[in-house]
Amino acid sequence: MHFLSILHQSLTITALGATLYLYYYTAFCGWKWKDAETRVLFLADPQIEGDAKIFRQGKRGEIDVWANDIYLRHIYTSFVSPYSLFTRKPTHTIVLGDLFSSQWIGQREFNERVKRYKWIFGDTRKEYNHKFINLTGNHDIGYNWDINQYRVNRWKNEFGQMNFLDWIPSDKKKVHRMSVINSMNVDGPALDEISRSETWSLLDNLAEEREKDNYQTPLIFLTHIPIYKEEGICVDGPMTIYDDTGNFIREQNHLLQNSSEFILTRLRPRFIFAGHDHEGCDVTHVVRMKENNEYLINHYRTQDFENEKNQIILKNDYTENGKLKENIWIVREVTVRSVMGAYSGNAGLFEINRQINKDGSEEFEYNYSSCPFVINHIPWVVFITDIIVILGWIIRYTLADLNITFPNHLKKLLLSREKQKKKIVRRNSCNNILNNIK
Repeated sequence: MHFLSILHQSLTITALGATLYLYYYTAFCGWKWKDAETRVLFLADPQIEGDAKIFRQGKRGEIDVWANDIYLRHIYTSFVSPYSLFTRKPTHTIVLGDLFSSQWIGQREFNERVKRYKWIFGDTRKEYNHKFINLTGNHDIGYNWDINQYRVNRWKNEFGQMNFLDWIPSDKKKVHRMSVINSMNVDGPALDEISRSETWSLLDNLAEEREKDNYQTPLIFLTHIPIYKEEGICVDGPMTIYDDTGNFIREQNHLLQNSSEFILTRLRPRFIFAGHDHEGCDVTHVVRMKENNEYLINHYRTQDFENEKNQIILKNDYTENGKLKENIWIVREVTVRSVMGAYSGNAGLFEINRQINKDGSEEFEYNYSSCPFVINHIPWVVFITDIIVILGWIIRYTLADLNITFPNHLKKLLLSREKQKKKIVRRNSCNNILNNIK
């Protein structure tokens, strides 16, 4: 009994610690700056499932779908709810595409998943004071070989425009430019040229705007599909599969090299944020303009770039006041790891901190970090452990009450039974000795 008591108490402490961590894990990987002007919560590729999984797995699939909705909502509310302690609230939440697991679902199932999605990321009490932006992904509308106006319009009706420009932190404070694009039809040709022309109309207009601004306003570029980089830098290397005609893209890991170079050279974003590659990746692109107006683009893992920065960016690449010359610029691209349970429910935290110098000029600091939760099975293990612990305490207190109420009766009963057992043992021993003597 003493051993069981120690075991139960140890289990209680473990369960309590695990439960507190599940509810307040954001305290261990929160925001860097207290007074950051902009805090963006990035979530990538939730890919919520539905009828197909239930059809394959039956009741188990139905439970998995229900549990996954709770899992995703817990991650989201852990950052944005006013009741979540020890963490500052984001100014923006951005989901980087692949809201659903399939673009081929019918209208009825689409409506059902929209309803669930809006519950997961909903704000029924109107308590979350931040902007929410959805990007579309290949599992929402398809790649350019099967995108059509029907899928595009039903997505727009629920989530708004697929291509638009905005300002960060707000329209009143025009500090950083932000662009959102439908990246599934950047590379062509496409079966739906109407949607593709919308995307390229925005890209061309943005390129003109950037050139007129002389690239002075920092640009935050949002896309579902990451831009091109060499094999071996990220888990997903460059891969493009065409349909049987060889014209339309059936699947791709990165945007093609030409369109990627357009983004890096004509738009010159300060940051690119993408989804699609579930493992996540952090890359720094260094772009140099040559004398003949051609470009030399090198790609590095951001950690490698920071370690070898002095060898990559040389002294003669800087002006006298310590800034990069106009013929060289740096673009950081973060492919945010998926928020799905198999990838530990990861969230990306991006901050912009404004600093005012003594001469009145402004400078901005940036910080990006990942904040993983736990794989989707662990919360249920903790939940079951909590139930076992609670039942254990109920049993212990119940037994304690019984001992207090009938201690003498129990003792007498146990003693009398023990004496009877001893008498029977002695009698049997004596009988055995007599039998042996005979």
